[in-house]
Amino acid sequence: MSATPVVIGRREYVDIPELGAYGIEAKVDTGAFRTALHCERCDEVDLAGCRVLEAVFNLDGKGDQTFHFSQYQLRTIKNSFGQTERRYCVRLVVRIGRKNIRSDISLSNRSGMRYPVLIGRKTIGHKFVVDVSRVHTLRRRTR
Repeated sequence: MSATPVVIGRREYVDIPELGAYGIEAKVDTGAFRTALHCERCDEVDLAGCRVLEAVFNLDGKGDQTFHFSQYQLRTIKNSFGQTERRYCVRLVVRIGRKNIRSDISLSNRSGMRYPVLIGRKTIGHKFVVDVSRVHTLRRRTR
């Protein structure tokens, strides 16, 4: 017997605990395959003799925070305009309501977008049902 999926709206507050980001407003987009996260900039760098991905985030208005990822991939992603582009992807936990979902997330400069996080259908999976007539059905967390 499978659990009943939780109903979420077209916009929800999410947490990305590994980045110290809580209560970030996200757009839920069933048309997008992968989840995307706003990143000011990211690039491969050498750190202590190892090649790592250095990514700079400013998700909660506290200023730029730099994170280093030893595990990452460079993938070809189709953007909302149907054009392909190369993006770095990292695996992070996204908390939606009470569910912690480890998901591959593409890093992109979303400064021109309304929401810093776009939740794609791969993250949603069979865990949620999206009711596009609703917003913020889940409780917002602050840390």
